[in-house]
Amino acid sequence: MIKGLIFDLDGTLVNTLGDLTDAMNFALHELGCPARSANECRQMIGGGLRNFAHKALPAGRNDLCEELVERMLGRYQGHCMNKTTAYDGIHEVVGELLRRGLRLAVLTNKNQTPSELIIKHIFGDGVFEPVVGEIKGRKIKPDPATTLDIIAGWGLTREEVLYVGDSDIDIHTAHAAGVRCVGCEWGFRSRQQLIEAGAEILIQTPQQILDLLD
Repeated sequence: MIKGLIFDLDGTLVNTLGDLTDAMNFALHELGCPARSANECRQMIGGGLRNFAHKALPAGRNDLCEELVERMLGRYQGHCMNKTTAYDGIHEVVGELLRRGLRLAVLTNKNQTPSELIIKHIFGDGVFEPVVGEIKGRKIKPDPATTLDIIAGWGLTREEVLYVGDSDIDIHTAHAAGVRCVGCEWGFRSRQQLIEAGAEILIQTPQQILDLLD
């Protein structure tokens, strides 16, 4: 029986693409670099901010990576809720999971502060415990350490936990931790990318999370 669910954030619970794209392009512009389209950014998101910045920079300008990270994060933390919304049906599913007494957590490669801001703004306090984002010294996905830490903190076994995410990184993280994983087709990666990553369960709507548990 599943007793806890670990959710990715960007592309799974909330659509953050507009705000992430705007913040990255703001920082790129300040450094005299060309802008990136939303579709380009969609494929760059998921591996942490430094990875996003590295991919967004023009070829041969990796020397700007750290400055781009600082400028982008500074802009994003003040504007991370301009366009960001929960995906259709997520609020209802989260509410039902709580009603059933399941434990819920967020595990994301987004920086910790904006992750907490977004979760609090959209879902309120005490819904997802814990919310785990990127901080200095903490391993990020697909390393399984944080997934296993969440499970241990809950006092559950890996067999009692379901991981829900929208990217190849999420699939790899779940596999590395030995946790069953559900791939969400409404997020930032394609169905084919999820399949190629090894996703065994794919869903098209949040409601199907409840269907799987039933």
